[in-house]
Amino acid sequence: MLSIGTLISSIAEWITKTTGSPEGVSVWLSMLLIAVAGGLITTAVMALGWRYKALIVRNRQVRFARILVPYIPKIGFLSALRIPMPRFRFNLSGWRGLATSTGIVGVGFAVALTTVIASTDTTPVWPGAGASYKLPSTFGVPLEPDVETPEEASQTLQLNLGDASRIDKLSFENMSLGKAGLTKCIDITYATTAVATSAYLTTGKLSLTNVSSPTFVTTGSQISSLNIAGKVDGHTYGPTQSSTISDITVNSDRGAGTFTAKDSKVDRIVISLSGTTGPIVGEVEFKNVHCSVGQISISNVKAGEFTQDATSMFGDGTGINSASYVISPSVSIMSGVSNLVDTPITVK
Repeated sequence: MLSIGTLISSIAEWITKTTGSPEGVSVWLSMLLIAVAGGLITTAVMALGWRYKALIVRNRQVRFARILVPYIPKIGFLSALRIPMPRFRFNLSGWRGLATSTGIVGVGFAVALTTVIASTDTTPVWPGAGASYKLPSTFGVPLEPDVETPEEASQTLQLNLGDASRIDKLSFENMSLGKAGLTKCIDITYATTAVATSAYLTTGKLSLTNVSSPTFVTTGSQISSLNIAGKVDGHTYGPTQSSTISDITVNSDRGAGTFTAKDSKVDRIVISLSGTTGPIVGEVEFKNVHCSVGQISISNVKAGEFTQDATSMFGDGTGINSASYVISPSVSIMSGVSNLVDTPITVK
């Protein structure tokens, strides 16, 4: 079944690339193609076997031993009952028989494939379990175990955003993150060190609503309008003012997908950038996302607007004289408003 599953995935990928069909539709079409092909092959083998049965059965005759039916005594009052039974008649000769046989076998193949694959396929599907997703594809690839805990399967939700890919909205809502030993619970970063320094996650709006974590940092980004609030266990607000930072608006949804991860628990969220320009996302939203361990690290972002509401909280318990929240000088902004409130906070 693993080979059949691989074949289905390959055919589905080819259908998606050729016709632009959604991945779910492509999977069902590939299963239908395999079922029809299996039905045709099975029917052809049966037809050949019947046509050349004389070669297969040398004496041209198959004899069955006499089957004795046990005697069943008659029950008097039932003999008067006559239950009409419907009669069906099918003409299975010629092409009609071949088509009927192919259809029956094809349905059998489809039911068998659906049942077995549904019960054995462990391919992650967005926005389910932690895995690596190459958006806009919704089928994920399980990640290798974390170095910190190699005996456990990785539950990282990793999004690989291709160069110049377009996404209408990327939303994370009602999520619990954190795992002992991890340094970052949300990380927007380059896929590899070979990615061009000109690659950014370009978005019209990046928003954080009721978000919490022990620490927070933003580096290497360009933000037109920065408006942040919330309670923090000490902070450093040090962006660089620049009149050259342009506002960014992403209005066109043509060829773009919308992806939402909601009501789930994973170790961390990694948004991985690649290429020379990076992806274009209409809006990136984190709502009711809470980290028990690690840092929210946002870097390499170009945003028209960056907002953070007053219900968000960040603190590692080191006190207000040690910054748990940092907007670094490598962040360039056109305009900014900070309503951060220093207060002793420990996020666990």
